[in-house]
Amino acid sequence: MDNARFDTSSGDPGRREFGPYTLVRRLGVGGMAETYEAIRKGPGGFTQRVCLKLVLPFFRDREDFLTLFKREARLAAKLRHSSVVGVIDFGEIDGVTYIALELVDGTDLATLLDAQPGSRIAPEHTALVGHDIAAALEHAHDPRRDGSSDGASDNVIIHRDLSPSNVLVSLRGEILLTDFGVAKAITGTARQQSAVKGKVPYMSPEQLRSESLDGRADLFALGVVLYESLAGHRPFQGDHDPGTIMQILQGDRRPLLEVAPETPPGLAEVIEQLLEPDRDARPESASAVLEMLDPYVPSPRERRELGKLVSEVRASLPSVPPQNPISGSTPTEASGEPKRDTSGVASASSSLGGAKEDARAPVPAPDPKAPSRRGWLAGALVLIIAAGIGLWRNQANQGEDAGAPATSQVVEERGAPAADPTPATAPEPPPAQAADTETAAKSTGEPAAGTAPADASPSEPRSTDDAVAESAPPAPKPGRVSVAVFPWGDVWIDGKARGRAPIDNLALPPGPHKVSAGQGKPSKTKLVRLKPGQRRTVQFDLSEEGR
Repeated sequence: MDNARFDTSSGDPGRREFGPYTLVRRLGVGGMAETYEAIRKGPGGFTQRVCLKLVLPFFRDREDFLTLFKREARLAAKLRHSSVVGVIDFGEIDGVTYIALELVDGTDLATLLDAQPGSRIAPEHTALVGHDIAAALEHAHDPRRDGSSDGASDNVIIHRDLSPSNVLVSLRGEILLTDFGVAKAITGTARQQSAVKGKVPYMSPEQLRSESLDGRADLFALGVVLYESLAGHRPFQGDHDPGTIMQILQGDRRPLLEVAPETPPGLAEVIEQLLEPDRDARPESASAVLEMLDPYVPSPRERRELGKLVSEVRASLPSVPPQNPISGSTPTEASGEPKRDTSGVASASSSLGGAKEDARAPVPAPDPKAPSRRGWLAGALVLIIAAGIGLWRNQANQGEDAGAPATSQVVEERGAPAADPTPATAPEPPPAQAADTETAAKSTGEPAAGTAPADASPSEPRSTDDAVAESAPPAPKPGRVSVAVFPWGDVWIDGKARGRAPIDNLALPPGPHKVSAGQGKPSKTKLVRLKPGQRRTVQFDLSEEGR
């Protein structure tokens, strides 16, 4: 089976075989990979449910991106801990690189928060999150975790992308850390970051400044996650990335007890220490954080209650219809508009490089403060940092369409165009068959405007307009568009902001649509033409933005 045949565009919603795996349904799409629920088969009737993560077609021939994907597998495979999603398998089948990961029945913390009143969870549940993720970080940061006696520094793994979307919560209240796509093993000779990687609101000041990192960068991100879980919003939330960067560098935020007064003061103090801009003022290690959180870890009963909460959230989420499981010249399509998986199964990886920002209601910025020397210096750094934030400075210097699938059927431009670009003239492939269950708006079946009501008098003459309306065909079935951006980016469709990528299966009327992506503002635009019921995925590579 070669790449050309490794395709789901036929519309067959049934299961498909991929080596020893049977792909059941797609869970989501990220910056450079898509994930599936799959069944791994072995001799003697052995079966195992897994999360299978496949590189998107756009990146299958890009060695720089494949290197990142392989690094995730290599680093995550070093970790064996109850609070870390485990790697089961890694390899390549017929030109498609994959990682098989532990499948967690539950949801991610971002989805859990979104479903709660005020987008927050109880302090006891937040303490559980803090404790379990600190335990995961303790394991990742430990140079002797594999029994090595020398404690080599290259055994220390820094996650660098800890956020609510990378924290999974199971139906039993288990909390696991996942997605080591931008993790880094520290070496004694190369501790310096080659680029700023991760999600801006969760980055430590030293990470934003591209300084050498240690485990305390992850502890800062953990502090942001815990603050957000209690307050319902992130501590640093500017109107745009440069504004957020400035707040992080200055430590400019409201105290936790001011926005979440029900938080136990001791727990709030732990979180305040995690959020110190100066890493030397933070706890020295994840082990220290575990000790600090011990007094606030609730009983096993509270863990079960957290699991029940996850079950309720799962029940409230829209169901996901079966999807075509394999991707060929164009990626497969998922269902529903949300950015996160709403299937009730937390995929063991959210998105390699697909930095999914959690959409929270904006909150007022902290009160303006008098100018200070630190503020002036931070301001001088912001322009430098913002220019390269989130960029993955890979070695490949390829053109805009390098590696683009031949059947992408899009026209790409630099910058937001003033007028619609000329569409590609190559013939489009047959539209993929729509899923059996649609979650987007459909034709309502209501009478067209001007149609005579059912109880109208038969003798009452009808106008020509009435007759035309009555015989008019039903509205065409909408098409659906998914948008993937590497390493991360915001999305605009027909000039309307749609939020942070990935955008999954957004319903749009048939016809041409301008899809734009960029980091803060549109920088690349593609034109996609949708046929009724057709599903399309648009992919952007922003890894060289601002170079």
